[in-house]
Amino acid sequence: MRDHTAYVFDLDGVVRDFAPGDADPAIEAALGLPAGHVAATAFASDLLLPTITGRRTFDEWYAAICAALEEVVPEPARVREHMTRWHANRGTVIDETVERLEELRAGGHRTYVFTNGTDQVPQEMELLGINRLFDGLLNTTDFGVAKPDPMAYAAAHRAIEADLGRVVARAEVWFTDDREDNVAAAREFGWDAELFTR
Repeated sequence: MRDHTAYVFDLDGVVRDFAPGDADPAIEAALGLPAGHVAATAFASDLLLPTITGRRTFDEWYAAICAALEEVVPEPARVREHMTRWHANRGTVIDETVERLEELRAGGHRTYVFTNGTDQVPQEMELLGINRLFDGLLNTTDFGVAKPDPMAYAAAHRAIEADLGRVVARAEVWFTDDREDNVAAAREFGWDAELFTR
């Protein structure tokens, strides 16, 4: 693979995995909810989209998720008690990706993380000890628009150019994501993009 000017990695599903420590099944069992209900509630577009485009904080998103669950289980204290486990799980690193990033950085390459993230991502990256792996965080909560919208890639590209202090051809950027629609949008934008698989 030819060298690129910037190597851009999606965060969730590529650098970070939420499966270890996933509290959803236990929460659903404790609250008598069907399987998948917590995730479906949390990632419903009316709750998620404002959060990953900077119109709602992580804490406000969490409160809204709990409030939505309380409409089904009208026992706020129980919902909050069990949802603390969801709140506490900030994921674990994917070792293979960390190794790849360390190789790139040892070779002097510039690396970035590009995420449909919340305002809490900087603290989460610090908690996971992965800040050292990246030259910059490209977070849609700062851009006001999320992947796969072309404007999100344009904002990320401008941020890379600002960091490097020069114009960067789109083909100079390599990108990987675990969602096909995000990869397709990146290719459409002009980045050299590939689907992340484990």
